[in-house]
Order: sequence, then structure tokens, then C-alpha cells
Amino acid sequence: MKRNFCVQERVTVCVATTILFMAGSVFAQVKPAQPRLAPAGGQPVVARGEKGDKSEAVEIKRMPPPNKTAMIRTPEYKYNVQNTMPPVSKKPREWALFEVKYESAAKWTDELTFIYHVMTKGKNEEGKEAYSYYTATLRYVDIPKGEHMSCVAIAPSQIERYGEPVALALEITSKEGKVLDSKSEAVMALPKEWWKDSNVLDKPQVTRRNGLMDRSKTPFALVNVDDYEVVQ
Repeated sequence: MKRNFCVQERVTVCVATTILFMAGSVFAQVKPAQPRLAPAGGQPVVARGEKGDKSEAVEIKRMPPPNKTAMIRTPEYKYNVQNTMPPVSKKPREWALFEVKYESAAKWTDELTFIYHVMTKGKNEEGKEAYSYYTATLRYVDIPKGEHMSCVAIAPSQIERYGEPVALALEITSKEGKVLDSKSEAVMALPKEWWKDSNVLDKPQVTRRNGLMDRSKTPFALVNVDDYEVVQ
């Protein structure tokens, strides 16, 4: 009787061991992913996806074509001030106005630098084709998340004298100088990054000029003010 009891006990132990081994194998297969451990005193860090963090992204959403659609007449304001002299201009003149819409993903961005490049086409004193190249750098600060506007312009006198726009490019860089986005529009055949190409800018037909200005220095400064961030 005692011998039978020992045999039964051994069988029970073997069965129990087999069940525990199988259960351990199953749990090992379904073991949940564990977070990576942080340094001592820190919080656990969960591994991110392969695509990386896009929370700092800035994207150019819309850029105007550099043609007649960029030509805008000087805005007219109503006022009740009595002029001491009659106005000289009989009709509003036309500015080259380049309004760009962009979007920032971060809750707050400390600083963004916008570098604009514009090419205009006109005639020289001999009546031959001539080109003018303009550039301007704007620095925006304290940019909240969402859509915003940026804008530069060329005054009517320069447009009348040196011609209308045929190419526009914009680079947006971070505070550290990293290019976050860039875009170019042209109505003539130009290299992809024509504003960096000496074969374009150093041609005798191209003259570098000053005059591309932020909209805050134009009559458009008071139009839709809240769409634009502070320029420093």
C-alpha cells in the first residue's frame, strides 16, 4: 500500500512540473514590451516609432506665383484729416506683394528665420532684357502652434523701373540654422536652387539690388495684423 502511494506521488509531481514548464513557455511568448529604463532618479522612457518626432516641424503651406497675381494696388484708407495739398497720385500704384502661409507644429517656437529671394525681369536703358535679384531676411519670435502668414514686398517705383517678379524662393531655418522647409516658384526656366547658383546670379544681365522689405514697412502693415508674428 505504501509503495502504491509513492508511485502516485511521483506521477503527481511529474504532471505538475510539466504544466508549470508549459505555462512558463506560453507566458514568455506573450510577455508585454517593457519600457526602457531611465537613468537613476528619472522616469521610464517608452521607445518611440521609427519616423521620429515631428513636433518641431514647420511647413510652407502656400506661396504666391511670381507673376501678375503678386501685383497689388496700394490699399486705400478712410480718414478725416484735411489735406493741406491735393494728392499727387491720381490712382493707386502697384506693389509686388509676396504673402506666404506656413504652419508650425510645436506649442511654441522661440525663433524662425525666413530668407526670401526674388528675381524680377525688365528692360535696361538699351531696351534689352535685364534681371534684378533681391533678398531679405526676417526673424520671427514667439510663434505659437498653428497657421501663420509671412510677407515681403517691393515698392512700386522699383517695379516700374526694374520690372515685375518672375521667380520667388523662401527658406525657413531654425534658431540653430537648420533648414526646416524651402520652396521655390518661377515662371521661367531656372535651376532648382537658383538663388545659390553662381551661374544664375553672376550673369551680366543680373543686378543685385536692395529694396525687398517686410510688410511692416509698407501700407499693408495694418491689414490682417493678427495673422503675422512679431519681426525682430
